[in-house]
Amino acid sequence: MEATRLFIGVDLGTTTTKAVVFDARGRVQGQAAKESGFDQPQPGWAEQDAERIFQDTREVIGAAVKRAGAGPKEIAGVAFSAAMHGMMPVDAGGHPLSRCLIWTDNRSAAIAQRLRRDPMGKELYQRCGVPHHAMVPLCKVIWLRQNMPEIFQKSSRFISIKEYIFFRLFGSYVIDYSLASATGLFNLYNLNWEPEALRLAGISSEQLSQPVPTTYILQGLKAEDAAAMGLEPETPFIIGASDGTLANLGVGAIEPGLAAISIGTSGAVRVHVEQPRTDPQMRTFCYALTEKDWIIGGPINNGGLAYRWLRDKFFQAEAKAARERGEDVYDLINAYAAKVPPGSDGLIFLPFLTGERAPGWNDNARGIIFGLDLHHGREHLARATMEGVCFSLYSVALALQDLSGPFKEIRVTGGFTRSPLWLQILADIFGQEVSAASGIEGACLGAAVLGMKAVGEIGDLEIVHQILPQGEVFKPQAGAAKNYHRFYQTFMEVYKNLNKDINLHARWLED
Repeated sequence: MEATRLFIGVDLGTTTTKAVVFDARGRVQGQAAKESGFDQPQPGWAEQDAERIFQDTREVIGAAVKRAGAGPKEIAGVAFSAAMHGMMPVDAGGHPLSRCLIWTDNRSAAIAQRLRRDPMGKELYQRCGVPHHAMVPLCKVIWLRQNMPEIFQKSSRFISIKEYIFFRLFGSYVIDYSLASATGLFNLYNLNWEPEALRLAGISSEQLSQPVPTTYILQGLKAEDAAAMGLEPETPFIIGASDGTLANLGVGAIEPGLAAISIGTSGAVRVHVEQPRTDPQMRTFCYALTEKDWIIGGPINNGGLAYRWLRDKFFQAEAKAARERGEDVYDLINAYAAKVPPGSDGLIFLPFLTGERAPGWNDNARGIIFGLDLHHGREHLARATMEGVCFSLYSVALALQDLSGPFKEIRVTGGFTRSPLWLQILADIFGQEVSAASGIEGACLGAAVLGMKAVGEIGDLEIVHQILPQGEVFKPQAGAAKNYHRFYQTFMEVYKNLNKDINLHARWLED
């Protein structure tokens, strides 16, 4: 009897490290997660401890294997998804010289703004596919060179968390095409480091990892690491791709016209194209999934992050009580929001708590509560937060459709899929059906499918369509959809009118 072949998808997220064990038909056999979190040592900064993420990764893989009841020989591959845009300097021995600056780190905003205005910056966007923003490693490296020259001079390499984990496990510095294409340093067309971007950063290609395909395999775990994870030393580790591109794969949005929308800590709207495609207005990104599959789209900074802010600032007592009862406080917040009609009785929330990315790429944008009246309560702000996030996603979708054409179908992934209210608001604002497969960890499943392809278990990524469960469909309600179209115009008008004041606020803080 042939042994069961299982595949592990690992997701190195912004706040959580996850591992899910799948069989070859995409069914979950075991899973584990650990909140890894990030630190904010001062306003605008955001960092992760690479060693902590490495230890968490070993722990969740081991726990997921144990919960699956799997023997070491049953694991046919471990493939990785990772959050994009991390940057960390390391010395010649691979030891971190600082914590990893993650995508929410905003300290290089001024550098990004200059690059957006510079003709060379615009040329680099066309070659590298990443709009200039504080999230981009190119801007982070420049900031480090200018502000921490002693660390910059000691730096042997500049890597991300996933690169650090693979170095710790296998002693090799490699980066997949997908993560590399999110650095602002990588040429989309020759799949190698871009010389002009390196010159701007003040580094050489030898200070970056070797770019490799997303199906690249490494083997030869140390005995200690293999034992900790419940694996054989020769278990194939597939480098995988970025969380955004794998979320598309994980919901089957890998053909023209199929859009994937995700809301996790942040959010994004993405579609598949068969060759690199950039936007003349620099509103969207272009990232590799494989050498023949590309994902274009736009991210927003404030998805679940805004809802977590709402929880922490306005529902502290309920959150504490929910933890003591073993319940999810978000279910309570959703119930509050459900009592309020579409449009939140005139309350509009621009959820730009950490600046905003697509489509305007405004690092200085900040949150705005507009239309606040005496009759508004927490329940109105809860619904307005949901609506504000979905309006932001809709603005990205409109920009993206200029490049891709209309969406024929929308599939959603991320933690917000557990809430029917979130999904109904999204369908109403987009005026289009959305489908959500409950319980699917899109990035983990996408990583596992990529792993299956890498080891020869499947021949084509299209197999994902055969293993995805039927998603629940949310249809737009005619009245709500019509009203939301009007509310969206107001949302954008508020943003445009207050944009100058937002930038004035940024200058005031600097003073």
